[in-house]
Amino acid sequence: MNNAPENNKIDPYEDVTVHCATAREFMDNLDLTHPRWSRQNWIFRGQNDARWELVPSLFRKWKNDTNPGLELALIRLFISNANLAQLPIPNNSLGYFSSVLKPTVRHLTTGVSYDISHVVFAIAQHSGVPTRLLDFSHSPLIAAYFAIEFTSLYESLGLASEQLAQFFRHCADCYTNGDDVEATIAELVEKVKRSMDNLPEEVAVWAVHAQDVGDYTSIKLLEHPFMEILPLRMQKGVFLCDTEFAEQDVQQGQTWPSLDAKLATLVETDGIYKLTMPYSEAEALHKLLTLQQCSWAIISPSYEAVAKQTVALAYQMFE
Repeated sequence: MNNAPENNKIDPYEDVTVHCATAREFMDNLDLTHPRWSRQNWIFRGQNDARWELVPSLFRKWKNDTNPGLELALIRLFISNANLAQLPIPNNSLGYFSSVLKPTVRHLTTGVSYDISHVVFAIAQHSGVPTRLLDFSHSPLIAAYFAIEFTSLYESLGLASEQLAQFFRHCADCYTNGDDVEATIAELVEKVKRSMDNLPEEVAVWAVHAQDVGDYTSIKLLEHPFMEILPLRMQKGVFLCDTEFAEQDVQQGQTWPSLDAKLATLVETDGIYKLTMPYSEAEALHKLLTLQQCSWAIISPSYEAVAKQTVALAYQMFE
């Protein structure tokens, strides 16, 4: 989960970083009527930790001995499981195989070629499957929401609700078996203390000018028809991916590059910004986003999400 740059590394985005002290200031700076966004066609990405680089999820846990076919295997399994769940994959689920010579086609040493611009990669990425795509949104509010959606962050720290539930079940077992419950609880307290040290100081929303990306870098913007895919429609999702680097060398042991170095060239064109806000302002930002009708039930609609939001709002009203 941790893809933070080294502390002594020069920050290429220092001149285009906007530090906001409060949630209100953060929202004001993300407002599309702000002069900063006078050029149209900006895309936005929220991140839980302002120190993180712009690294696609597939590359964050890539090891030197990782099989180069991992990404393709993930997509094949995703399609298979989507079929079992009777969920549609638009635009022919077999269309990701390709021999066409275009920037988004990847060629494995096994002779298999596949096209990362196929919609199945977008759906898989949006659903939590690691791919080389990096999620963005046309909406700054949705990006802000994901900047403070800490589920994955807390999981990486061992503090997700299910992880804590398992711990308390262990405490119950200790109590039943006559074991030392206090020692077990003390272990949890220490775990929480260690995790607190790893919480971010700031969250961030990145803003990239879509046309500048195409004009000045080898990074491609992948955009799919929203009407075919509910998650992309609700989240106004688009993707960036790098198509020009020594992929075969990387797959044989070198480190996958982040997108930072190439996107940093947009600093000169005023085509990239990084807005930060203190982690401590997350709850205040959540309330402001809710007033703007930006909540999980809206951007990832399901009856379960709507029910959770309904119950939470009802109890607030009747407190």
